[in-house]
Amino acid sequence: MVYVKNNKKDEVYREMERVIEEDRKNYKYTIDNMQTYAQAIQPHFTMWVNSLLIKNIGGQLTEENCKDEMFGLNGEGNHSILCLDYFSQLGEYKLHHYSEGYRIAKKVYNHINRPMVILSFLIVNELAAGFLKDLENELSKIGVKDTTYIDIHNEADSIDSENGHGIKLLNVLEKENSNIDDINLGIQLYREFYNEIFCK
Repeated sequence: MVYVKNNKKDEVYREMERVIEEDRKNYKYTIDNMQTYAQAIQPHFTMWVNSLLIKNIGGQLTEENCKDEMFGLNGEGNHSILCLDYFSQLGEYKLHHYSEGYRIAKKVYNHINRPMVILSFLIVNELAAGFLKDLENELSKIGVKDTTYIDIHNEADSIDSENGHGIKLLNVLEKENSNIDDINLGIQLYREFYNEIFCK
């Protein structure tokens, strides 16, 4: 699937936002799939970001992102723990949340030795402000009033700030002169990841 024809950050940003907005219209939220999402995304997200640092991709920008994921922005602590604790408000995790989360995440790990694919996948996630808003609305309907996880990620991933993780990583993508096929594959992985969770 071809989404972008060059690796310039403005085009990549526009196309990623188009995909995010197009796909989120089709998502259906349930307690079950939100808990699968929690197991599929955040514990692995921290690992994927760190894989870029290990491979010397992005230098200080990637290091800053890793620190935020691992230790938090404002004392909230590790984002994997934050995520899992947050979605545990929906009820106790069941075995199939773990197994489904692992199965879906494994498809991203299959490309771990292609850092630009991982980077592209991560950027789409970081730019998905609209998805976070939908998630917050759905959680509120269920009765979850705590917005800590959403608030932290709205701040960390702000698309209106050069300090937002997505914007920083877009700069890395352009600086590293990423292969267009890798960028497109990362976007496709994002689509498949979220569609598999929220479009069943």
